[in-house]
Amino acid sequence: MSSVDARFCIDIDNVIARTDEVIRRLISDFSGGRVRLEYEDIGGFNYYECRDCHGIQIAKDDWKQVHDLFSERDTVISIAPMPGAVNGLIQLAEHATIHLATSRLPKARKATIEWLEKHELPEHNLHFLKHREKHEVLRQFTAAVEDDYDQAVAFAVIGKTPCFLIRHPWNRNRAAVEGVQWVKGWSELTPRLMALATGGR
Repeated sequence: MSSVDARFCIDIDNVIARTDEVIRRLISDFSGGRVRLEYEDIGGFNYYECRDCHGIQIAKDDWKQVHDLFSERDTVISIAPMPGAVNGLIQLAEHATIHLATSRLPKARKATIEWLEKHELPEHNLHFLKHREKHEVLRQFTAAVEDDYDQAVAFAVIGKTPCFLIRHPWNRNRAAVEGVQWVKGWSELTPRLMALATGGR
């Protein structure tokens, strides 16, 4: 039983799972090595809008195929967890209810569940939702955790839910918004979530 009635909505990709490096590898493979995006090249949330050091990018239609490839079981299972994410969630689960929310394709659901079990994530609720609708469908959270700046702002402004934003190239230079706080990673995030979950105890 939670010591306080705390509920957290936590994104999976690039928050719990190191998804970016896998997607960039898929893009390289799909393009036959023509598009070689580095982490720092991902200056926007949509990969098809990002250019590599030679100014080359994938087309929007190509991205749809890459996204479909990403949703295959073997790819999903191969993703590594973000440093500190599993231990942070284990600590948090002792004091709060965890809701994991993702906009992955429905075909990735079974593999996502398998991935969560493989890495022994604590008890949680799992939600598959459409892109950027979390603040509309899921409500009344103590806080949310995201990597998508626009979704974080929607949580804070529309959903009236404070949101922590894991700092990545695609969100770090965006405008400050009340209710959105950037964090470097789980070493900084875990104590902040725990303080909210325990009432500062």
